[in-house]
Amino acid sequence: MLTKKVIGFLGLFGGVFVLALLMGNFILLSFSLVPLFTVLLAILLKPPRTVKIETRGVEGPTWVGDVVEIVHQVVIEDGIGPVVLHQKLPDDFELVKGNNLKVCWKDTDRKSFAWAYSIRCPKRGKYTLPQVNWESRHFLGLIQTSRGSSGSAVEIEVRPKILNVKRIRGTPGVALTSYPVIDIARIGVPTTDFREIREYRQGDPIKAINWKVTARQAGKGTLWPLVNDFEVEGKKAVWIFLDAASYMEVGTTIESSFEYALEAASGVALHYLERGYRVGAYVYHDERKLYYPDSGRRQFNRLSRALTELRTSPAGDELSQAIERCRSYILGLRPLCIIISRLDGPLSKALIDGVKKLAEFRRRSRRRFPVMVIDIPGHEIVPKFTRYERYAVLLSRLETRPLKHALLRLGASVLEWNPRQESFAAAFLKQVRRR
Repeated sequence: MLTKKVIGFLGLFGGVFVLALLMGNFILLSFSLVPLFTVLLAILLKPPRTVKIETRGVEGPTWVGDVVEIVHQVVIEDGIGPVVLHQKLPDDFELVKGNNLKVCWKDTDRKSFAWAYSIRCPKRGKYTLPQVNWESRHFLGLIQTSRGSSGSAVEIEVRPKILNVKRIRGTPGVALTSYPVIDIARIGVPTTDFREIREYRQGDPIKAINWKVTARQAGKGTLWPLVNDFEVEGKKAVWIFLDAASYMEVGTTIESSFEYALEAASGVALHYLERGYRVGAYVYHDERKLYYPDSGRRQFNRLSRALTELRTSPAGDELSQAIERCRSYILGLRPLCIIISRLDGPLSKALIDGVKKLAEFRRRSRRRFPVMVIDIPGHEIVPKFTRYERYAVLLSRLETRPLKHALLRLGASVLEWNPRQESFAAAFLKQVRRR
């Protein structure tokens, strides 16, 4: 479709042509034909209207901080003139190399070229890169601009970053939480390795009763049966309690305590799943999301996908309520309980109630099970520009000291992770000492 400029060219042609006839000037008459030929040329030489784009997508999941290359194979069939290509990027993405805006000139021949650029994914989630928008213009501006979209949308799933498992695997040592990697599970296939003689509990098989010892105890006035307890195959379980309250969003739009909490949860899950442990999780303050304990790569993929889609919610059920809902798993498996939260949060004292609840479970159980609290302080993530803000951080650290000591007195270990100073792998290694 012609633009309003064509009317101007035709008006110029008509005015100069009439003036040339009135004056009988042949040179002026020849000059009047220039606007007419320009319009005819514009009609014959149209702008490109067929743009085909083939987009190469991202294979498999992407981790936070990874750089992804997007490649487009562009083919322009017809027309002549400039073509502008643009693909809109999510607000959270960072352009590292190249440009998501491309301008090229299409001449009379068929044009084919590759257009590539690299982006960094700084925040987890599921993102969609839409189709490439293209726009072609007439080189004289006498025909309206043609617009369209081509190519396929690119789906990118950005998962929380995981810790460097190889570094931890190569470090001999035992955890400060008295949780050696050779610990075996309480529930599993019994072996021939004798563990202890204990009182009969509901669910124990009759064949496990030690009748001789029971008879000797009956002579002393104890009528409750005693059973032989054997070690079982498999390793112990790990249970992750992840705080998903809205106060975990302290930080910027790209990095926050919650994003680092997801990184810590993903790293801990991978660390223990790689070693054969069963890992379960419960996300509190987020509609009671429970993930049953399981082992293997399949369990990690399941937890990783869940963490990718997780969002914060207003404060709801507290840690003690979450522990009560997982009561049967904790008493049955006696797992290593890992709590990921903030000690400087508005509900930080609720952590004490939760750890006290776990301490009650530990007293009921014959064997102790460890508890670890991973603290991701929000004041370390918020940018600090003035000395008063830096002083506020120091005061916040002092404010959390009594809470930390209270957790230690309850038998829990506290891992304080400052993401601005060290990676989670380095912080996690601090919980390991040399044999």
